[in-house]
Amino acid sequence: MNQIDHGEARKMTMDQSWANVVVGNKLAMKGMNLQYIAPTVQNGEKIAKLEIEDVELETEKSSSAIVLYVIGETPTIGAMDRFLTSVGKFSVKPQIFYHNEGYFVIRFTNLEERDQVLYSGPHTINNKPMIMKVWSDDFNVHDEVLKTIPLWVRFPNLPINCWGMKALSKIGSTLGNPIYADECTTGSVRISYARMLIEMDITKPLPRYVKLQDHKGRLIQQEVTYDWEPKYCTKCLKIGHDCAEIKTVQLQRVVQ
Repeated sequence: MNQIDHGEARKMTMDQSWANVVVGNKLAMKGMNLQYIAPTVQNGEKIAKLEIEDVELETEKSSSAIVLYVIGETPTIGAMDRFLTSVGKFSVKPQIFYHNEGYFVIRFTNLEERDQVLYSGPHTINNKPMIMKVWSDDFNVHDEVLKTIPLWVRFPNLPINCWGMKALSKIGSTLGNPIYADECTTGSVRISYARMLIEMDITKPLPRYVKLQDHKGRLIQQEVTYDWEPKYCTKCLKIGHDCAEIKTVQLQRVVQ
């Protein structure tokens, strides 16, 4: 490794590029070379204006990725690796990345391998519920993971003629953004209830029914149930608990 002592450093002229310092440096060779690209100036402010070609390669790398968050716990990468091994078979081992705000980004080789994990839930780790979402380039953990999450929703006794893709999509859209109907619903294998994965806003009370108008104009009140109902605290703005419920329990104990 090339080293520069203090005496040599003092001899450097001000116009000498610091890029020359890392030439031949083995540690630097493990990274990537960067270059100065003049920023755009708008209203006196410097702005780094990114074009589609600047980000398309990295975006493509994450096009088959999911964001995974475990409520109330931060598993190790080893634990996440064991979880993935238990729920899917992969041509190439998925890449697991941890963010210090408590969530993981997991990259799969293709969409098929991603979907076998994404649509296999709900899952838990150490009895803690797990949230999984498709990665997007505008993902924000505070706006999305903590407010809008995918929930498995059941529609008991839904008429069998409403089990087509378009009808289910319309019904699911009354609750949020419908993503997926499970295998038993898709193949009409289990007709006691239809089951869909729907992205829903959990900062609001979860609906107990939706209203449908059938092709004959009849208005139907359809019951809705959930595989898992997350708690959301409007005081802390966090998922996993409700301060109002905790306070009620504490008051009941005092009264007793």
